Amino acid sequence: MLHYWYTLGKILSLRHLQPTVAFDETIRRTFRVRLFDTDGLRVMTAARYPAYMDFLRWEMIARSPMYHAIVKRGLAPTLGSQKLIYRKPLKLRTQFTVELELAGWDDKWIYHVHRFEQHGEVKAVGITRALIWKRDVPSVLADILRELGSPPTKEPPAWVLALFAHDKGIIELQQQP
Repeated sequence: MLHYWYTLGKILSLRHLQPTVAFDETIRRTFRVRLFDTDGLRVMTAARYPAYMDFLRWEMIARSPMYHAIVKRGLAPTLGSQKLIYRKPLKLRTQFTVELELAGWDDKWIYHVHRFEQHGEVKAVGITRALIWKRDVPSVLADILRELGSPPTKEPPAWVLALFAHDKGIIELQQQP
């Protein structure tokens, strides 16, 4: 957990030293599988993939004009749902690259695709949808995007939307007695 908070602090504090990116630009970052990222078989445990996905989403926010739009309004970006597909393991002390691509957005959600790559091969794929909150109420994303000069929506691919189509129903089923 210390590594997580240290890395987020580093991303936010070094954002002025990094070139600015558009919020819809694809970014990549190289990491190394550390000892505490692995399980007993010396491969990265499933619990670590979401942390690396978080790092790239935070870097995107910190380096893009979206940072000022969010901070100025006192908003909080929040992960709503994520799906992970594991193809092959990442082994201890090996380097890997995470690529963050914006898949699209609607009036509430922003959809991202994260690719974990090593030696030109996709090892895992993570798909997320996130939103922006203020005082427990989802903010109108369209206002922020309009301020940034972007269209109010950019339809994500159908396969991305299909992954999250039943999320609300699943939650509702779990709340029934």
